[in-house]
Amino acid sequence: MRLKRGVEYLIVFLICFQALSVSSLLGEELEEKYDTLSSSVRPFIIFYPGKYQKIAEKIKGILENSSGKIAADLGISEFDTIRVYIAGNKKNYTILHRGMLPEWSGACSDLTNMRLCINTEAALRSQRPLRVVIRHELSHLLFAQRVRGARCPTWFLEGLAMRQSGEWTFSDHWYFMVSVWKKNIPDLKDLSGRFPDSGREAAMAYRLSYIAVKELFDERAEDLMTLTAFTRDLGDFERAFLLTFGKYPSDFAAEFHVMLDDKYRTRFVLTASAPFWAGMAILFLIAYSVKRYKAYRKIKKWEEEEEIAYKSG
Repeated sequence: MRLKRGVEYLIVFLICFQALSVSSLLGEELEEKYDTLSSSVRPFIIFYPGKYQKIAEKIKGILENSSGKIAADLGISEFDTIRVYIAGNKKNYTILHRGMLPEWSGACSDLTNMRLCINTEAALRSQRPLRVVIRHELSHLLFAQRVRGARCPTWFLEGLAMRQSGEWTFSDHWYFMVSVWKKNIPDLKDLSGRFPDSGREAAMAYRLSYIAVKELFDERAEDLMTLTAFTRDLGDFERAFLLTFGKYPSDFAAEFHVMLDDKYRTRFVLTASAPFWAGMAILFLIAYSVKRYKAYRKIKKWEEEEEIAYKSG
């Protein structure tokens, strides 16, 4: 039985290694076709199709303005070079991640090769601001450098990235309360591996992860630096978690779900009156419509500017 499991792990490892190796080579091929933009204050190199220069400069500014705070929260002052690929279309984005991500993905981080890959079209049409998308993936990359590749549960990685990117919204909060009230949430301990591909199930996994990380660090933000230092030195997230919080992640998960039931179900009952529901529904529809319209206008404006610049160049 152990031998069979060992063979299975070996096969999975070889498949992942091959995929990452091919992805790296394909990334190098794209580099030859792309223009390059380098940061003078941070170790970022941005590769982009010529007509996306304006977007590349915007992303460069986001990286420079965000990386210092994210790195400081983790306890690092300097970090290794990160290569950023701005894919002009879905085909090139798929090449970069080798089809290993769900279709709704707008950006991803390759922790092995220290690369941040962006699907320009999806990122610009996303309900999340571009700044949030970039900061989320940047959090993953800097965290990996901080802990030197030590394995950590996915709920922690994604919850931390959401916290550092500032992507929690009112609608996230509302849907989360509803899910807790309906007892329609996964167990935190079951979110240690890959998240569901389904958009709805994945959204719930992300929201639960964010709340868990929020619970850990809201009152003691400095514990993040301690936890990452222990994880780096020990190479073991569970032991690092125990030394930082005095309990194992599994113990925290059990206590966390009890807290959720007491805290969020009570809040939901207090707010779940008919007028409140109706008002929230109207506000949500208005906010969603405004956000979609702004995103549409922004994309059209950038496309027109890039087209003019491309033709004049």
